[in-house]
Amino acid sequence: MRSSQLSKDISPAAIKKAVISTTLQKPMTVYPAALGLLGGFTTLLFGAGPIGLTALIAGGGVTLMNWLFEYYVKGDKHANEFVRVYRQQLEKRRVEALKSLEQDLKDINNDHALNQVKLFRNKYDNFHSILDRKLDETELTYNRYLSIAEQVFLNGLDNLENAAISLKSISAIDYERIEKEIQKLDQNDTQENRQRMNELKTRLDLRANQLERVSDLLLVNERALTQLDHVSTKIANIDTQQNRAHLDMEDAMKELSHLISRAEEYSN
Repeated sequence: MRSSQLSKDISPAAIKKAVISTTLQKPMTVYPAALGLLGGFTTLLFGAGPIGLTALIAGGGVTLMNWLFEYYVKGDKHANEFVRVYRQQLEKRRVEALKSLEQDLKDINNDHALNQVKLFRNKYDNFHSILDRKLDETELTYNRYLSIAEQVFLNGLDNLENAAISLKSISAIDYERIEKEIQKLDQNDTQENRQRMNELKTRLDLRANQLERVSDLLLVNERALTQLDHVSTKIANIDTQQNRAHLDMEDAMKELSHLISRAEEYSN
C-alpha cells in the first residue's frame, strides 16, 4: 500500500512551482516559444532578416503573453486542479488499502488495531465536515488541507499494515510451549540442552522485538489521532470573518504536516 509513494509537498511554495511547470507546458506557451527560438537561431546564423526577426518577436511575444495569462489569470485554477488530483489519488489509495487491511487485522485478531482503523475513519470524516463548514470546496486551501488530513490517515494505515505484517511474522512462535520447553531443558543442564535453550530464547527475543515494534506503531497512531482531534477543534474555533483566519488555519495545518514528516521518518 505504502502511502509514502504518493507523498508530495503541497506547501504553498511547492504548489507555486507546480503551477509554473504547468503553465510552461501549455501548447500556446510551448509552440510559440519554439517558433521564437527558431527565429532566434535563424537570425544568429543568417543575420537579422525579416523572416527570422518576425518569428523571434512574434513567437517570444505570444509565449510571454500566454504565460502571463496562464500564471496570473488562471494560476489559482491550475493550483487547485493540481491539489485536487493529488487528493483523489490519496483517496483512491486509502480505499484500496482499507479493503485488505481490515481483513488482515481480523485474521490476527488485534482489536486495538481494528479500533484504530475505525477511529481514523471517524476523525477524518469529522475533520472533513468541519472544513466543509469553514471553507468552500472549490478553494485551493480547502483541497490542500483535506489532502494533508488524507495523508495523515494513509500514514496511519501504513503503520497498521506494518503492525499486521510484524504480528504475522511471529504468529507461528508458540510462546507458552517454548517457555515450558525451556523450563524442562533447564532442569537437565547438558551442552545439548543449553544449545537448544539458546535457540528457543532467540525465538522469544524475535517475538518480543516484533511485539515492541507493533506497540510503537500503534502509539504513533494514537498521537496522530490526538493531533487530528486537536487540529479539528482548533479550526472549528477559528472565526473565518477575521483577517487572521487564514494564518490561524495555516498554523493549525502545519502541525499535521509536521506529523506526516515524523511518521515518514519513523517508517523509513
